[in-house]
Amino acid sequence: MLTSTRISVAGRDGCRIPRSVLTVFTKALPIMVLSFGIWDRSADFLQSQRVDNYLTKHIEEFDFIIVGAGSAGSVLANRLSSNPDYSVLLLENGGNPNPIQNVPFYFQSLLHIPEIDYGYYTVPQKHACLAMKEQRSSWPRGMGLGGTSNLNCMFWQRSSPHDYDRWAKLSGSDEWRFDNILRNFKNIEDYHGQYYNEKWHSQDGNGIYVSTVGHDNLVDEFLEAGREMGYPTKDVNGNQEPSFSRLDVSIKDGRRFGAYPGFLEPVLDRTNLFIYRYAHVNRIHLEKKTNRAYGITYKRHGVERFVRARREIIISAGAIDSPKLLMLSGIGPKKHLESLGIECQINLPVGKNLMDHIMIIFGPFIVDTPGKTNVPGRDITLNTVVDYFSNRRGIMASAIAANAVAYIHSSFSKESGNLRNKSPDIQLLLVPANPNLPETFEEYASVKPGLIRRYMKGLEEKDSFMVNVMLGKHSTRGEIKLASTDPLESPIMDPKYLSHPDDIRRVVDGMNFTVQMAENTEAFRRIGTRLINRHFPGCEKYELKTDRYYECYARHMTSLFIIKVAHVQWDMVQKTRKPLVLHAKGLRVVDASIIPEIPNGNINAAVIMIADKASEFILDYWAQVDNSVQSQPTSSTSSLRYSSKGNRHY
Repeated sequence: MLTSTRISVAGRDGCRIPRSVLTVFTKALPIMVLSFGIWDRSADFLQSQRVDNYLTKHIEEFDFIIVGAGSAGSVLANRLSSNPDYSVLLLENGGNPNPIQNVPFYFQSLLHIPEIDYGYYTVPQKHACLAMKEQRSSWPRGMGLGGTSNLNCMFWQRSSPHDYDRWAKLSGSDEWRFDNILRNFKNIEDYHGQYYNEKWHSQDGNGIYVSTVGHDNLVDEFLEAGREMGYPTKDVNGNQEPSFSRLDVSIKDGRRFGAYPGFLEPVLDRTNLFIYRYAHVNRIHLEKKTNRAYGITYKRHGVERFVRARREIIISAGAIDSPKLLMLSGIGPKKHLESLGIECQINLPVGKNLMDHIMIIFGPFIVDTPGKTNVPGRDITLNTVVDYFSNRRGIMASAIAANAVAYIHSSFSKESGNLRNKSPDIQLLLVPANPNLPETFEEYASVKPGLIRRYMKGLEEKDSFMVNVMLGKHSTRGEIKLASTDPLESPIMDPKYLSHPDDIRRVVDGMNFTVQMAENTEAFRRIGTRLINRHFPGCEKYELKTDRYYECYARHMTSLFIIKVAHVQWDMVQKTRKPLVLHAKGLRVVDASIIPEIPNGNINAAVIMIADKASEFILDYWAQVDNSVQSQPTSSTSSLRYSSKGNRHY
């Protein structure tokens, strides 16, 4: 970091930008997001008024109703509306994606803004998050068309093939084996990364655009260190094995490329696809005797309405809101629902299998060689800004959350040879640090004020990096419950981080590995790398670089990577290839909440794959039904006389 005697500045090359200017601009982002949200909501309200007179006299009816336009819902809407004989309604609580979200550099700065982030928090944790405010972990979740793919860190990770073979075993269906879903992974991606191989990837121009983007000089040292320790540099999205790699990301031409541009935007002109923005679904309606799901109630721009499904209702509201909606509708643990006065229509263990990737923000690791790191808070100059907006390249076009990844086995996983432990259970992410790290942690990771400043005092001008030690496989299971019967109230989420002794053992093993890599490999020794030689506040009684110290550190600096959870147990969906809710008819759940066991990487790719696979099941099933009854195709818009091309998105 360069400083003058009068003003702190950002940037080493080119015309430097005063840090105060960057700070003011960052602080203004919520205002810009809110302004766009007000305009977008107002425009949507005016559009919706065109059909209000019709809807007061008629009941809406569609073949398929999809609740939630996130990663899964966007794919479902795309695939199901490909049949022009089916009318498809997609409901989303948010609006159009905010243009600011397209800039990868603003990933962290946009977290916790109400117009685009639900801003969920866990309950206080007993065994983790000790450095966080109220010992609670923030759980960002994207709002708007595209969902959390508009808000996440843009990492594209399929995870280990062994994880999906495990799904097949748990579901009792070989349909979920990796060999059988590889085609779906290829269906959903347009791969332009450095590891292209037609066996593993597709470049057909459809789906998520995947590239390999990195803007940190330390990546070379990271990969070289891995090779010194016996780990190859290879494609972790192919036949994954313990290895080091640059990160594949969902970025195209310097812009975030999530589910909205990948699946929704290309089909907005379909006359059989109807999109209701700013529509909050409050309840699923089930017939009393048959438990058939026949409709939903939603509230949009202050008006509550009912809509009927002719064929199916598909819940893709995400790993938090799908179980919440099911429980509000009387589908869930009977005792819990009745305690809130909700009649339990289907008694199922909804919310009892909460899983999340535990992540320890570990470091900083000081680097003696100047200029070996590119850090966002220091290296933004007028040149880099101009370069981004002119050419869509440079640090602002990169996934700044991390640039390289390693998958390794902990010593715990090596002790067991069962299927669950064949995939690497530890993920290491190389993360650039910067002089604004204390503020970053306080604002975006909810770290207690002043804690990181004390820890890093005097090191603000040092080149450094962090390593996020992420537990890809863990034994802890948490739960989610309703806080009340209010559809707008956040549910109670308790991941029970690090409550199982096996989990902390794995994490400490990953931290030991990281220190060995940073301090004992020639690649990092050449540039003078070492872990900061001081205690993290609260861990002073433990000797540095011991297992007890690492455990204390981990229990303080527990975080997460956006949101990677599953808590609608696979047991509650039929143990076939089709994710149908047990004891219900015409109701499916298709999103992260049905994942039976969390894979070892970021789950966005897995969720999109699930939706692609489920779409095949649904289309195939209804084609067979229609053929068996020899019925004529029903006009998809016969009950929607107000629809026409160009004005369906009410």
